[in-house]
Amino acid sequence: MNEKERQIVCALAESVRAMTLDQIAATWWSSTRWGKSRAKASLQALVDSGWIHLQRVLVRKIHQTLRPLVAWEPGDAQPEFDELSRVLHRRTMSDAKFATIAYAAKRAVRFFGSGPAPTVKLTQLTHDLNVSEVYLRAFRSRDDGTRWLSEDRLPRDWPMRERPDAVLADESGKTLLAIEYGGDYPVSRLQELHTAFANTKLGYQLW
Repeated sequence: MNEKERQIVCALAESVRAMTLDQIAATWWSSTRWGKSRAKASLQALVDSGWIHLQRVLVRKIHQTLRPLVAWEPGDAQPEFDELSRVLHRRTMSDAKFATIAYAAKRAVRFFGSGPAPTVKLTQLTHDLNVSEVYLRAFRSRDDGTRWLSEDRLPRDWPMRERPDAVLADESGKTLLAIEYGGDYPVSRLQELHTAFANTKLGYQLW
């Protein structure tokens, strides 16, 4: 296993539930035909050695978002939930297409994870892959010592009922920011999320 392959396996075992072949190629090689070919060869080698699984699935569009739809900090005015809900609803209307996804095998979680294997559900894959897109943006630009903790790795004593898709934490483990990728959320759901974060004075980004 080379360094690129180790990083991919670690991400799948600890930080995200799944990634597409295209996401992996763009991050560790390139989005060119050559880059995708190199990524496919490396992923197949990881399958053959029992580190990951590959599967062909139908998913809706993965949004390569330039910035979060909401970036809220304590003291800010609350977002415009009505308009935000409309934006999220329109975003979910894209057609489904086939994609090759990679996810961690039990062996990878034992060696590189810090908890149970991430749960991969076909009904949630579009959402999870978009969370992975946000993670990969952070992975490519992270240079400030922050750590990404996925929903599956939040502590048992997480202080609120709402569990975001991920949080950013500092080197001591202190939570700095919540990360949520918005699905087809009604206004009531957006209000619930906002209230939960506001009551604990935790800033959040909704992508």
